[in-house]
Amino acid sequence: MLEKMYVFVFLLLYFIIVFIFPTVRVKRKTGINAYVFNNTDSLQDYIRKVLTLINFIVFFIVLVNLFPLVYQYFIPVKWLEISILKYIGFIIIHLALLWIVMAQVQMSNSWRVGIDLSTKTELKTNGLFSVSRNPVFLGMLVTLIGILFILPNAITLLVFVVTTLLFQVQVRLEEEYLAKTHGKTYLNYCKKVGRWF
Repeated sequence: MLEKMYVFVFLLLYFIIVFIFPTVRVKRKTGINAYVFNNTDSLQDYIRKVLTLINFIVFFIVLVNLFPLVYQYFIPVKWLEISILKYIGFIIIHLALLWIVMAQVQMSNSWRVGIDLSTKTELKTNGLFSVSRNPVFLGMLVTLIGILFILPNAITLLVFVVTTLLFQVQVRLEEEYLAKTHGKTYLNYCKKVGRWF
């Protein structure tokens, strides 16, 4: 039970650290709201709405995990319920969080959730961005792999697959924007550093 409660508390802290802290930091330093989604029918806003729903689903799964009689309806994948995989999952989620925080610190005031068309942000190419063009997204996907190892069920698998597809689309929208904004500098960067790693 302590392990299940730990996952819930970790996830709560994860969302505060990954989404709230950097957003507040950027707002205080620049006066700019890092959440740049609008309530429109655009593809980017649609992705944001689906990802918000997915975040609630992940929280719900972790909460339901505290109640084994209900959790069984999430179709647990019994053959993945191996102690070593669970421990690997715990290691993964902690390393992924550290990776994301490092990437966000390196992004500094360029941190955004969505594409900010009103403010030109600095192109980051150093640190983790010299290894991956999208280290934050990569860290989030790795987190979901860790959650899948800790709670292997049909819903966590579906969440991982759907989030991967949505991130692929969002990343391409951002690449299109960055290519227009930073031109050759960004295109040369793309030649040197992979989309994911």
